[in-house]
Amino acid sequence: MIIVNIYIVFPVGIAGVIAIIVYFLKNPEKIDKWSYLFYKFLYWRGERREKRLISSNLDYKISSVAKRINNEAQGILPYGIRIKWKSPNEVISYVQNNEVVVVLKKEENLDKNVIEACAAFVPQALLPKSRNCVDPEIVNSMDHYMIKKILNEGDYDSAYNYFMTNILQKKLKTDPNFKEIIEDISQLDSLGFFTRIMLEEFRRLGSQLYGTKEEDKYKSETIDFLHYLRKFHQRKPGDKIKLGFIGDKIKISVCFVAKQSTLNRSGIETHLKHIDQDYKNGIHRIFIFSYAQLHEMSLYDEQGYVKSVKKQKAFIALNQLENECSKIDFLRLIKKQKYYTKDLTGRRRFSKYLLYETVR
Repeated sequence: MIIVNIYIVFPVGIAGVIAIIVYFLKNPEKIDKWSYLFYKFLYWRGERREKRLISSNLDYKISSVAKRINNEAQGILPYGIRIKWKSPNEVISYVQNNEVVVVLKKEENLDKNVIEACAAFVPQALLPKSRNCVDPEIVNSMDHYMIKKILNEGDYDSAYNYFMTNILQKKLKTDPNFKEIIEDISQLDSLGFFTRIMLEEFRRLGSQLYGTKEEDKYKSETIDFLHYLRKFHQRKPGDKIKLGFIGDKIKISVCFVAKQSTLNRSGIETHLKHIDQDYKNGIHRIFIFSYAQLHEMSLYDEQGYVKSVKKQKAFIALNQLENECSKIDFLRLIKKQKYYTKDLTGRRRFSKYLLYETVR
């Protein structure tokens, strides 16, 4: 006979419940996923079931994609989404309890509901404190691109195709400036710069100016900043471009860690001098990027002879630079992240970036 010790089982059960609660508190969008599955099996027919299925699916997918994007630059998409059903003359959206509540009228064409939900969510959720500080044409372009990004990453294939054909492509054909900005954003996104640099700096600008009389004062600076970033995706391998941007509010510099062959000749001293000069020029933040480089690592036997050579991709130079930067008093590392991106030739590369803030 098996005897279960209640003094062991009870605490384990409590710990399990607490773990589940903590998990859902950290990942609230997961509740929508389970709600979607719950309503799928609970309701067998009728419009009520269909609405609950649609809303749970939208809540979960859009919130999940927004959370992934927000991880690239914390605070650029700080809200989740909650769908409500009524029969309004137009789509209504408002922010409540850190969620964008979107009130929809159920359409026969589900794609239309998906697009309406995204189109109502993005202008409320994307950079909520920065929208009055950034040039309106840039804001409009960012909104359209983010809707496209959410539809694509949320696997809403049919809605994505509908949006591209009936909304985005039409606007691209009739508005040359919109087309130019969208192309800039798309190229910057492929490099990993859209969220990590552009939206990061716009978010910080909004944090400084939100609710002040100066909100409208620096919109031209955001246009200049976009023109500065444009040079990064337009450059060709070997081109030298201006790495720093010093405006009235936005003061940043970008540093690319050189190839290992170059570092073998000059070391990381060039980058350290560049960082020191940035500080003297009044730069507030320094973004340091590197692709993973292929390195050979020798494996030795007990007698000290090389028995094999292993090739692996690593960020040896960037790690060396990070170690040296940790010794610099005026630098504070505020973020580092690994991700996949594309280089100037379009090849997919494993990358890493460090974001430093200068301390004055």
